[in-house]
Amino acid sequence: MNDYDIVIGLEVHCQLKTVSKIFCGCSTAFENPANSNICPVCAGYPGVLPVFNERALSLGVRTSLALNCRINDKIYFERKNYFYPDLPKNYQISQFKQPLGEKGYIELLTGRKIGITRVHLEEDAGKSIHKENYSLVDLNRTGTPLMEIVSEPDMVSPQEAYEYLTALKMLLRYIGVSDCDMEKGSLRCDANISLKKKGEIKLGTKVELKNMNSFKGVRDGLNFEARRQEKALNSAEKIFQETRLWDDAAGKTVVMRTKEEAHDYRYFPEPDLLDFSVPPALIEAEKEKVGEMPIAKRARFLSQYGLGEKEADTLISEPEFAGFFEAACRAFNDPKKVSGWFLGPLLEQVNLLPEKFTGVKITPENFALVVKYFSQGKLNNQQAKKVLALAVATNDPADKIIDREGLVQVSNSGEILGLAQEAINENMKVVEEYKAGKQQAIMFLVGQVMKKSKGKANPQIARDLLEKIINGGNS
Repeated sequence: MNDYDIVIGLEVHCQLKTVSKIFCGCSTAFENPANSNICPVCAGYPGVLPVFNERALSLGVRTSLALNCRINDKIYFERKNYFYPDLPKNYQISQFKQPLGEKGYIELLTGRKIGITRVHLEEDAGKSIHKENYSLVDLNRTGTPLMEIVSEPDMVSPQEAYEYLTALKMLLRYIGVSDCDMEKGSLRCDANISLKKKGEIKLGTKVELKNMNSFKGVRDGLNFEARRQEKALNSAEKIFQETRLWDDAAGKTVVMRTKEEAHDYRYFPEPDLLDFSVPPALIEAEKEKVGEMPIAKRARFLSQYGLGEKEADTLISEPEFAGFFEAACRAFNDPKKVSGWFLGPLLEQVNLLPEKFTGVKITPENFALVVKYFSQGKLNNQQAKKVLALAVATNDPADKIIDREGLVQVSNSGEILGLAQEAINENMKVVEEYKAGKQQAIMFLVGQVMKKSKGKANPQIARDLLEKIINGGNS
């Protein structure tokens, strides 16, 4: 944009990885039958009393520390009053004036630091299921521990918002507080966007976007809204503070409601929960669990393993990837080969599995053995990939698969020589093409040798022998 600066802030809601809900003992399991994970507390019966889930507090503290936030000395919950059909109490227990963590930041892979305004805990609402002529309410999700992470309005483009979400999701998965599965609603995002004249300090009127169910959807919605606001401002139209829904199919935003202010929710301290302070021992314990952050791991992978940036970025993108890679490197100390086989053949197999990486049965040590055997010439490329595919599905030891399938590579020149001669005799036209300068013709002959050997011949030795025979070194 030539005349305007884009200003973006994001509110990310993340379900915490707990067994039970934040104020009662009901299960947080996702796929249980509708309205089976409920009790008088989370269903909002009169006279019931909430009991705070200590693990939710621990995970909230861990997140606040990982995001470089200050933990507030005194913390209390408040009632946020509003009506939704799937909010049985007609209020949500949340935090407003005294959130758990404040004034932090997260560093993006670009090096930019995005400020974190606050991290607070609250309970999730239920879920409305809309049918053609009626709606249903499932209260299973009601009371699930929810953590809200509010950024400063520091992002300057929809692409940077996308990068922020990617970095935040990666961090949350690394510290083990959430599975961040957007399809299950474990991670949800609302975005605030405004435009201001270039060089001006005062921010423009912000618009909130909802209903974005993917990071791409967030980026697309923000791109549309930035263009819509630019067009309106250029036409001297007023921008209203409102909430708009992103219609992914139509590729546009539509008005949902006028934006509420804090006073509309009539916040007041939750009378059924006491004020409290986070014990210093809990803070120290959670510091130990934060571990190495993705941005630091990326720098270490580049220096320690000599990887390229694209390789490192993919390997750190999931904590399971990074852990598997490092364990494999400990078993076979050749990071470049381990990385190449992980990012190539192994991920090809992973993409075929319905459960993706969680469905992989091969251990890092067994994977490293396959890479080692290929590097030593015990297995050719085709054989190694076959062993890998079978081990991914079963984790049978590589040696057992090789013996069972008869996959030892033949590197004996004497055994391959006869097959090479047969390939030449049967494909004289290809031989003439090779002699005429068509270098790729030799690979067809190598393929014929591999076929005759049932994939066992060492392809490099086969090629050397073919070239030697054709060039008159042997006949």
